[in-house]
This record gives sequence, C-alpha cells and structure tokens, in this order.
Amino acid sequence: MKSFIKKLLSGKGQAINKTRTNVPTTEVQKKIRDLKINTQKLKGSKAKLDQSVFEMKTGQPITFKSKKGKSESNKESYKRIQKDNTKVIKSMLDKATGKKDGGRMGLKFGSGTKRKTNVQKIKETFGPKKTGNVPSKLKGFSKLPEAVQQKMNKKLAKKV
Repeated sequence: MKSFIKKLLSGKGQAINKTRTNVPTTEVQKKIRDLKINTQKLKGSKAKLDQSVFEMKTGQPITFKSKKGKSESNKESYKRIQKDNTKVIKSMLDKATGKKDGGRMGLKFGSGTKRKTNVQKIKETFGPKKTGNVPSKLKGFSKLPEAVQQKMNKKLAKKV
C-alpha cells in the first residue's frame, strides 16, 4: 500500500490521461476533425439500424421509430417558450400580490368549506333570529300544496 502511494506521489505510477480538445488550425486538421465526427455518427446510425433489423426479425416493438412531421421552427419555439415564461411570471406576481390560486389555499385544519369572517359570525350571533325554518328532512315542503302541508305538519304549514 505504501509503495502504491509513493508511486502516485512521485508520478511514476499510472497517471490519468485527460482528453485533449480538438481545435484545428489548418484546413487539413478541420477536415480530419469532421471526418472523425462523421465516422462516429455513422457508427451510431449503423447500431440503430442493426437494432431495428433485429427487432423486425424477432417481432419485438421497434425502439427507434422514425419521426414524421414538421420540426419546430425557431419562431415557433420562441413563442412556446414565451408562453411558458409568461405563465410562470404571472403566477409569481399573483403570489406576490396575494391572489389565491384557488382550491384550498388559505384554509387550515382540514376544512373544505368556506370560512366565515368575524363580521359574519357577529351578525349571526347578535342579529335577528330566523324562525320557522323547515327541517332538512322535509325538503321541498314549501312547494307542496297547502292541503298536503296541513296533513303533514300543521305548525309548519302555517309558518310557510
């Protein structure tokens, strides 16, 4: 173990090779660079083709499907990005100004109904009392004819 560390520190051991950048200066070097890039692209295309041929022979679903249709132009992509950005900015501004997103924002403790304000609570407590409410089990009672109401409940029929 000590000898390995000594080799690393002294530089006599294996060194990690860095990949050099390929910045050509002459025309020949540029052509060589382009040739290397194109050979790598060709290898990738051949591998895709071989994979597709294998999948067709074995009856498996094709992995690399051809892309049909018009590709997105620069103008279209710019419009799409602008639309997305305006949505994000609008939502940020709404949150900053205190506008609600909807749903259950601002409601706590598991309440799904609309909360009453303090003014509403005071009005209900000290305001005029409502009398003669029809119980919920007699829903639609007021729509019935008076004779039917009398038969069902005489007290409620008089109030309604």
